[in-house]
Amino acid sequence: MDTARQMLQAGLVKAIVLIPEGFDTSLSEKSNVIITVTLDNTDPLSSAAIGPGIAKAGQQLSSLIQTSATVGPNVNVDLENDYRTFLYIEFMAPGTFVQAIMFVSIIAGGVQLVNDKERGIIEGYLVTPLKKYEIILGVLLAGVIKSLISAIALFFLAIIVVGVRPILDLIAITLTVFTLVLTSLGLIAMMTAYAVSFSNADIYRVSSFPINLTLYYTSGAIYPLDGFPTWMKEVSIINPETYAIQALRVLMYNGAGFGAVAGDFVFLGAFTGLMVILSLLAFRRGL
Repeated sequence: MDTARQMLQAGLVKAIVLIPEGFDTSLSEKSNVIITVTLDNTDPLSSAAIGPGIAKAGQQLSSLIQTSATVGPNVNVDLENDYRTFLYIEFMAPGTFVQAIMFVSIIAGGVQLVNDKERGIIEGYLVTPLKKYEIILGVLLAGVIKSLISAIALFFLAIIVVGVRPILDLIAITLTVFTLVLTSLGLIAMMTAYAVSFSNADIYRVSSFPINLTLYYTSGAIYPLDGFPTWMKEVSIINPETYAIQALRVLMYNGAGFGAVAGDFVFLGAFTGLMVILSLLAFRRGL
C-alpha cells in the first residue's frame, strides 16, 4: 500500500483499488465485502470517471453472484479522495502558466528578434566586440526573465483571484520555480531558432501560433492524457509542455519530491540543451 501511495503521489496512477484480504472467502460465505478506492482527485476529470465506473462494477458483480444464490453477498465500493476537494480550474492552472511562457517565447524569442533584423539593430550588434553566441545568449536570458515575470505574476493571480491552493513547501516551491525556468529557456530557445530564418515579423506570427496551439492541446493542459486518441498520445510523448505540466501538477498539488519529477526534468533538460544549441547554430548561419 505504501508503494501504491507513492505511485499515486507521483502521478503514475490515478487511483488505488484495495481488495481486502479474504475477498474470495467472504464471497463464498455470502458476506458483505467492502472494496476501498483511493482517488487522485487532483485530476478531477479522471477521478469523476474512475470512481463511478468501479462502483458500477461492484454493483454488477453483486448482481451476478446473487443470481446463483437466494441470499448472496454484496460488494460495496468505498470511494475516498486522497487530497482536498479540487476544482477543474486548478487542474488547468499549470497549463495556463506554461501557456503564458509560450506566449512570451513567441514574442520575446521571435517577434522581437525579427523586428530587430528588419530595423537593422542586429547588424549593429554584430559590429560590437560581442560574439554571436553572446548576443543570442543575451536574447535567451532576457526572454527567460520576461517569461518568468509573466508566469509568476499569473501564479499569484491564480492564488488570489481564482483560489488555486498549491502546497506551500520549500522543496516543492524550489522545484516548481526550477521547472518554470527550464521550460522558459527551452521554449524561448525553440522559438528563437525558428524565428532566425524569417525576415518578416507578420509571416513569423502567422506561422508560430499553429505551433503554439498544437503544443497546448496535446500537452494535457485541459484534458487528461489517458483520454487522448492514439495519435494525440504519440504527439504528447515528444511535447515538452507535457512534461512541464506533469511536473508542475505533482509539485503544486501532490507534494511530491524530486524523485517523482526526475524523468520530467531529464526530458526538459535534454530538450532545452538541444534547443539552445540549435538557436546558436541558427543564429550564426542566419545572420
